[in-house]
Amino acid sequence: MRPREGNTTVTEMDSRPLGASRASSLTLVWVFPLASEPAVPLMGVAPRLVSIGREEGSDVKLSGDGVSRRHATVRLGVGEVPPVIEDQDSRNGVRVNGALVRTAELSPGDVVRLGGWVGIVTDAPGPFHEVAPGLFGGAALAAAIEPLRRAAPSDLPVVLEGETGTGKEVVARALHGFSGRTGQMLAVNCAALPEGLAEAELFGYRRGAFTGADRASPGFFRSAEGGTLLLDEVSDLPLPIQAKLLRVLEQREVQPLGEVRPVPVDVRLVVAGQQSLAKAVQEGRFRADLLARVEGVTVRLPPLRKRREDVLPLFSRLLADMGQGRAPAVESDFVERLCAHDWPFNVRELVLLVRRLLVLHAGEATWRAAHLPERMGSVRPEAPTGSQPRAAATPSEPHAAEPIELPALVAALRASGGNVARASALLGITRQRAYRLMEGQIDLDALRQEGES
Repeated sequence: MRPREGNTTVTEMDSRPLGASRASSLTLVWVFPLASEPAVPLMGVAPRLVSIGREEGSDVKLSGDGVSRRHATVRLGVGEVPPVIEDQDSRNGVRVNGALVRTAELSPGDVVRLGGWVGIVTDAPGPFHEVAPGLFGGAALAAAIEPLRRAAPSDLPVVLEGETGTGKEVVARALHGFSGRTGQMLAVNCAALPEGLAEAELFGYRRGAFTGADRASPGFFRSAEGGTLLLDEVSDLPLPIQAKLLRVLEQREVQPLGEVRPVPVDVRLVVAGQQSLAKAVQEGRFRADLLARVEGVTVRLPPLRKRREDVLPLFSRLLADMGQGRAPAVESDFVERLCAHDWPFNVRELVLLVRRLLVLHAGEATWRAAHLPERMGSVRPEAPTGSQPRAAATPSEPHAAEPIELPALVAALRASGGNVARASALLGITRQRAYRLMEGQIDLDALRQEGES
């Protein structure tokens, strides 16, 4: 991708990793146009102003016509006092989460825009890299899966929790690789197993064991002998099957249907789900004794909105992998909206976006905000804590480009922790319409409690 001359607001995406030498506290990291620019530490031992602008002598010097000579200052946070960014009467203003602000407190996940520069506030700064085979991310993702590296050589069972699209199967495969186990890695979606056949599919059966069993089957456990078996959405297994799964783990043997004797198995078990298994136990959907048996190591994979600093590097890598040499430039508005989107379906949604852009806008030299789906046409709806608006104008209310179904609203509400305003913005509808869709259909309190667990 080539930069547009004389303009830093449209440029090629920098594929180099974010700077490795960054403070461990709250930090503003630049993701566009150059991720290699020095990050801005936001916390200090004493109050201090950090100047950001184009002029020589600025504490943080940013180039480009979109940056004013004296653009903004940051008052460093101290202890429990958060950092505050303040506009210095700049020409293009300071934007935090898409809103023009005079001053704003900064917190993790905030998207900051100064002229053509886009940065992310993070409490886990670090390099973007391949943290495990096929799994790319920064310090937050690396820290989340680090326990798996240590546990890999053992036979401890593993629980993976994470929203849809966070990469649970990729992580399970990485664990299998770390372990050095010589058998297969198999993944089973328990939600897709027919209730009447779940036992047979998992534990195997002999020929003639039941109507339609015209041949024997080893089942998933024996097929993964010496390897790793991932049971995704394990809480969807019927409770009687869960009881038999508990016996398999305790006795290290399976009882195939129709067989007289159990068969020993050596399998590393990984169970996964979008919600916590502890909550499933409370709701009576998962056995407490089975949870006690599988909860050797529990890893919660962070959703993409909790590691916004990874969004643009991931986008760039996916584009390089799928673009077959196509590398358009991108606008700052495009990047800002990309980073500010809440990604309710996480990396899976990002993959689909790249595919969509390559199909619909392959011939464009520059990708602009207008090329993004209409539901991404507005940035995060909430103003930053402690912010003062720069202008009195209020943004127009988003509108729906297409009919919104109830399942999409439920997914958006889960992704936003039950925040109706944020869920509405994700879907591009008004709050009034969201409430009409929810009426008598959705228990909002239960969704919020679900997000807190």
